[in-house]
Amino acid sequence: MSITSCWELLSVLSKVLIYLGAASALGGAFCLLNYSDGKRATLRHILGLHLTGALLGLHAVAAAFLAQVGTASGSGLSGAFDREMAGLLLGTQLGDLSLFRAVGFAILIGSGLSFYQAMVKRTRAPSRLFYQRLFAFNAFGFIFLLLSFRFGGHVSVQSLSVQFALAVHFTMFALWVGALYPLLTISRTEQVAELKVSLERFSTHAVVIVSLLLLSGLTLMLSLIHSTAELFTTPYGIALTLKTVLVVVLLGIAAVNKFIIVPRLLLQTDTAQFQRSVSVEIAVAVILLLLTAYLSTALGPASH
Repeated sequence: MSITSCWELLSVLSKVLIYLGAASALGGAFCLLNYSDGKRATLRHILGLHLTGALLGLHAVAAAFLAQVGTASGSGLSGAFDREMAGLLLGTQLGDLSLFRAVGFAILIGSGLSFYQAMVKRTRAPSRLFYQRLFAFNAFGFIFLLLSFRFGGHVSVQSLSVQFALAVHFTMFALWVGALYPLLTISRTEQVAELKVSLERFSTHAVVIVSLLLLSGLTLMLSLIHSTAELFTTPYGIALTLKTVLVVVLLGIAAVNKFIIVPRLLLQTDTAQFQRSVSVEIAVAVILLLLTAYLSTALGPASH
């Protein structure tokens, strides 16, 4: 494998960790606010996931920047630590992008630590205000991650409306995918009736989230692909088509959960079927993230 390919691979993996870190913080807080079972163990587990994701995200920002320095210097592993090249790139849009993402993840780390400590000191179950504040702080940090897209990527050179569509798309992705593992955690309960209420609430929210995800995704696709032929004749178009297929698979799994599995929960106490379904959804989401990171790093629309 060439040095260039190694830096490209590091860039792709870094983006996956950045996306997962953002989703774990925003989606986790969203899940706690709307679907939490109120147990300290659940809160501790999801806050731990939030902190882990944010820490990995911050390290991934640094790794992505070093990969770009290494690519630009073209001198092997040591090139990633070329101070002169790093200084030059810090003065470009790449530097602005990295700075916004670093600030965003620093806020998410601070939020996770602060609320984890507050949870440890509490003797009673957290109030709804606790969850509202957690979500507000995480949303504030997430805004910096959204703003970073203005400084890099295929959409950064598009109109403000397309950039807004990307912001909506990424936010809806984070709310949906970021809530999957927390929901899996919450589903490990014997209180099936209460779980069903939470899952029905999630299904209602998911209709809005998925609708906005699809609408914004279609807007982005139309801005990057100028003919249907590109979807089958260019590497970027083929990858985008595959991404669309994976999204449809996710929607199919979500529909099965909403219309079949969740209504059955009151008729049986076994939540294993729901847990298996969500596990498959998480696996598909990870593949989708890998493909998305590859699309935005190694491939590009023909017009770009």
